[in-house]
Amino acid sequence: MIKLVAIDLDGTLFDSSSNISDKNKQSILKCLKSNIKVIITTAKTTYWVKKLITSLNLKDPQVASAGAAIIDSNLTPIFTKKIPFKHYKKMVELARKYNIGFCSSCIDGFVYYESDNPYLKYVWETGERPRLTDDLLNANITKQVLLVTATVQENHIFNKVLLENFNEDLKIRRGGPYFLAAYNRNTGKTSALKKILKILKISSKNIMAIGDSESDLGMIKLAGIGVAMGNASEVIKSAADFIVKDNDNDGVSEAIEKFCF
Repeated sequence: MIKLVAIDLDGTLFDSSSNISDKNKQSILKCLKSNIKVIITTAKTTYWVKKLITSLNLKDPQVASAGAAIIDSNLTPIFTKKIPFKHYKKMVELARKYNIGFCSSCIDGFVYYESDNPYLKYVWETGERPRLTDDLLNANITKQVLLVTATVQENHIFNKVLLENFNEDLKIRRGGPYFLAAYNRNTGKTSALKKILKILKISSKNIMAIGDSESDLGMIKLAGIGVAMGNASEVIKSAADFIVKDNDNDGVSEAIEKFCF
């Protein structure tokens, strides 16, 4: 019996235009009316999660910034875990050295960047709120960084650079073909979801998790039913119990209707 559905956003609940289809919305509403809890688990900012809490009328804690923040239904952060300054400073310096698209997601819901890069368009296209700064090491930013994104493809040298420098200190995950994210090692979507399950007193065997990328792997393995989108990476598909249609063809609705009702 499914009591909670955990859903990723980009590439999952969101279609290719960062919209939620009417069919997916109706299935989520059906869950809520049936007392099945819906938890958004995303690497997107607190701004987006607060927006979805309001627009979807969600009543339970939601996951932002890949688990580095949990937002309650009153739009208040009830948990945050920032990137330690020494690691953040070194990442910024390396991003400058390699001249890559690099931005910082903060508690205030903005995504800060200090120089234009053509690949940053892949971040802005997802609807995030960019804010240009003269210095990513400005104190107003460093004190509230939850997650950083490097816009590099899988074969770019910066993937290796980050792993070599921070693999013991931070979680580094690919969020799709153009995104590499890093955040506090003591958090993540799965650990944040476990915190919420404890609050709600729900067993992991009674949840369904739906996702498409590496950052969703832990929660898909945790869930009683793990679902991969049709557009998911092969790693996610191999780990999932079921595969549904892609994010442009209401795969989330398909999963909900198949396994919740």
